[in-house]
Amino acid sequence: MYPFINNTWRGLLSAALPFAISFTALPPAPAQQAVANSCCSGSQPLIEYKNTELSVGVEPSAWRIERFSRLSFYTAVSPLGLGEHVSTNLSPQFDVRLFENFLPVHHSFTQSSFDNSLDIQFANAGVTADYYPFHQPFHISPGFLFYNRNRVNGTFKAQPNAIFTINDIDWYSDNADPVHGSGRLDLGGSGFMITAGYGRITSHSEKHVTFPFQAGVAFINQPKASVVFSGQICDETGANCQPAATYPGFADAVNEQLAKWNRNIAPFHVYPILEGGVAYTFHLRPRSLARSRQ
Repeated sequence: MYPFINNTWRGLLSAALPFAISFTALPPAPAQQAVANSCCSGSQPLIEYKNTELSVGVEPSAWRIERFSRLSFYTAVSPLGLGEHVSTNLSPQFDVRLFENFLPVHHSFTQSSFDNSLDIQFANAGVTADYYPFHQPFHISPGFLFYNRNRVNGTFKAQPNAIFTINDIDWYSDNADPVHGSGRLDLGGSGFMITAGYGRITSHSEKHVTFPFQAGVAFINQPKASVVFSGQICDETGANCQPAATYPGFADAVNEQLAKWNRNIAPFHVYPILEGGVAYTFHLRPRSLARSRQ
């Protein structure tokens, strides 16, 4: 029986040996050849380290930006004033932004026989969340204006022989004690705001400089105008001069005129915003590979 088994094994080995020899003689597969060439010929390795980031042929969509890894400064001009904004990233679609606006302007001019002086004093601050719904530069930015002391102050003084109109009635200033006074327009009050626009204020790409633009409204207190008159008013002949505060019919005319002005400016409690500027983003940390979702 044993000689039979030995003869069987010898037959199998003699049949299989030529195939084994021919298999080992085959050239290496292309992938194996590429690995051998990469390892031994000094070509670029498959895994490359560059700027501390691991690059293994990863698609750009596989990278992510960690929250608070971007910091941007945005200078803009709007009806709220000259603004400085600071923002950072929270997620691929959300950024948060703090802003403040100032506009101190003094302007003097002459109109309708009066020397006038205006002081525009805008000072406000708020916070917004910038939402990019389509992963594109288009954004919607709800926010809150938590500080707003916007106002315009003015003074005026009548020139000699000045005639001015209040509530469609002509009044005559006294040359000895000309009509003068002050006025104020209040545009203050905190409230919600909403804007929409184009351009990332905090860049999520490798760009540093962007030019955002946005428009919207802020809900402030109802604007209010006030005015105080001093000096004396005379009749059309220049006689019978009396203080403006007690001149017959003048106080009523001023109150009616103020009521008209306040009705005209009442719609501006929905305060229009049209804003544009330039932003610069600092990259605080490099991008990292996104973790696969389980």
